Amino acid sequence: MSKIKGSVPIIGVGGATGSGKSSVAHSFRAYNAMIIDLDRLSHDLSRKGRRLWKAVVLNFGSGFLDQKGELQRKKLGRVVFKNWKLLFLLNRISHPIFKNQLKKIILRQPPSAIVVIDGAILFEAGLIPLVDCLIFVEAPEEQRSSRLSQKGLSPDEIRSRLKSQKFISCLRRRSHIIIENNTTPEDLQKKIDFVCQIPIEKISHFDHKTG
Repeated sequence: MSKIKGSVPIIGVGGATGSGKSSVAHSFRAYNAMIIDLDRLSHDLSRKGRRLWKAVVLNFGSGFLDQKGELQRKKLGRVVFKNWKLLFLLNRISHPIFKNQLKKIILRQPPSAIVVIDGAILFEAGLIPLVDCLIFVEAPEEQRSSRLSQKGLSPDEIRSRLKSQKFISCLRRRSHIIIENNTTPEDLQKKIDFVCQIPIEKISHFDHKTG
């Protein structure tokens, strides 16, 4: 049973930036699961005129808007990831908005659905109480840095993002399943296949680490 009354089974997939959690989350499409990517949700809620956009402008001013009034998320990120107080402020105003929107999306799903939430901020945003099963994906810092570099982040931006995840150990401790993503994509797929073979009605009672 989900922890949102009357809703569907909810699986959370978290991990440090660059760990490969999105690959694991999207593997649940084999169950016809609906994948909620928290980064994409943030992008959608940040569009001009939407709730998160309004909250950012109110708290940070209009200096992060482009000529069309859209929020420049990368510019904001470069600033907040270097300043813990500003990051805390952004989290404080954004996380309740995420949680409220997630509940709305989940409650709209049909009874046969499965929802998978993909995101690094499950702990900070107070989303763990919503999920029935928490999967944590981890990888060595060197590999995570390499993946972030491939996405176009500079060394300074990578260091800032890695340091910003101060609660990642809290997320790991609360997980039911830990997947080590430290070798090849083929090896990761084998681990994902193993997890996906666990009956969905039993997965929240499962306690296993795949190494």
